Amino acid sequence: MHWRSPAFAASLAGAAGAVTTTVVDVPTRGTNVRILYLRADAPVANVVVWPGGEAFLGIQSDGTMITELAACNPTVRNRQALADHGYAVAVVDVAFDGAQWNYADMLEVVRYLQARDRVPTWVIGGSTATNNTVDLLARLPLANGLGAVFYSPESFSAEQAALITRPTLVVHHPLDPRSRANPLFNALTSASAKQQVPLTGGNNSGCAGYHTLNGLNGPFLAAIFGFIDLHNPTLVYTPLGQSASAVAVEFYNSTLDHYFLTHLANEIAILDAGVTIKGWARTLQSFKVYPAAQTGTSPVCRYYIPPNKGDSHFYGRGTAECDATGRANPSFVNEDPQFFHVVLPTAGACPAGTIAVYRVFSNRADANHRYMVSRSLRDQMVSRGWLAEGDGPDLVVMCVPA
Repeated sequence: MHWRSPAFAASLAGAAGAVTTTVVDVPTRGTNVRILYLRADAPVANVVVWPGGEAFLGIQSDGTMITELAACNPTVRNRQALADHGYAVAVVDVAFDGAQWNYADMLEVVRYLQARDRVPTWVIGGSTATNNTVDLLARLPLANGLGAVFYSPESFSAEQAALITRPTLVVHHPLDPRSRANPLFNALTSASAKQQVPLTGGNNSGCAGYHTLNGLNGPFLAAIFGFIDLHNPTLVYTPLGQSASAVAVEFYNSTLDHYFLTHLANEIAILDAGVTIKGWARTLQSFKVYPAAQTGTSPVCRYYIPPNKGDSHFYGRGTAECDATGRANPSFVNEDPQFFHVVLPTAGACPAGTIAVYRVFSNRADANHRYMVSRSLRDQMVSRGWLAEGDGPDLVVMCVPA
C-alpha cells in the first residue's frame, strides 16, 4: 500500500491544465521514501527527479522543503515548470531510514507513478547522484519505457554507462569544474539515442554556481522539453512486471564456476553479446516466473553478494526470507525486493498449474546459488558437493508457472 499525506493537496492551473501537488510516502524495504508529486492532467510522461548533493530535501507534509538543495538543484527548483509542460513529476527525498539514491526505492517510485499513468517514464539525475542513476538505468528492463536525463554529471561507472540502451540527454555547463559530461556522453555507447547540450552563460555565484546551472532555467528546461518530447513516442511502454509470465534464463561462467539467473531482456542481451560483460554462456536451463504479483504469489528479492563474500546474486523467496537475509548480511545489496514473483510451496508441495524450483548452495567462500526445475539436475549438483535448500521431503524452494 502507498500512503498519501492527508495534510497537503494543492491544484494549480498550468499550460497543460491543472497540476495537482501532493506529498506521498511510498513504502519500500520496510521503510518509506517521501516524494513531492506534481501531476498534470492527463500527463504525457512521468518524470522522476533524483537530486544530487546530500540527497536530503526535507519535504514537509505541506509540500515545502527545508534544505538549500531544494532551492539550488536545477531540476527541483524547476519542478513546477516540468509539471506545467504536461509531465507527472516525482521529486524524491531520502528514505526515512536515511538511505540515499537506493535502487529498490527508485523502483518503488517508478512503480507508483506507472500505476497511476501508463505513460513513458524519464529519470532525471546528476551531480553526486550520477553513478546511482547510471546503475538504475543500466539495470531496469527496457520494456518499461524509461528514458534518461543527466545534468552536471560527476563520477560514474563507465562499464555501467555502456549498458544504458535508452534515449539519454546530458546537460552541463562547460565551465563547471566538477562536470564529467564529456566522459559520460562518450561512455553511452549503447544508448538508442543520445544528445549532449552545453549551456553557456548564467552565473557562477550562489549555490554551486555553474554546477547547478545558475541563471539558466530557460535553456535548461528547453533542452529537457526538446529531448523528452522528441523521444517520448519512441519509448514502448509496459509497466514493470505487467506480463503474466516471463522466462528466467540461466547463465554460467566457467572461470568463476558461478551461475546467474535473470528474466530481464536487457541483462540477457548483454550477457549473450559478451562484449561489455564477458565470460557468461547460456546453460540451456530456464523456467517461467511471474514478473508481477498475482493472487497467491510472493515476491522474490534479488540480493547482490559483494566480492568479499562471493560476487554473485541470491534470490530470496518471500518477505520473511528476504528480511532475514538482509538482517544477517548487512553488506548484501537488495537490488530489487520484487525482482519477480512465485508461489511458495506448502510443506514442499506446489499447487496445480505450477512446478517446483530447487535451489542449491555452493558451500564455498565465494558463495553462489543455482536454481532449477529439474530434480535430477539438483541431485547432480548435490553429488558435486553443493547443498540442497528448500521445504518438505523433496526440498522445494518455490513454485513457478508450469
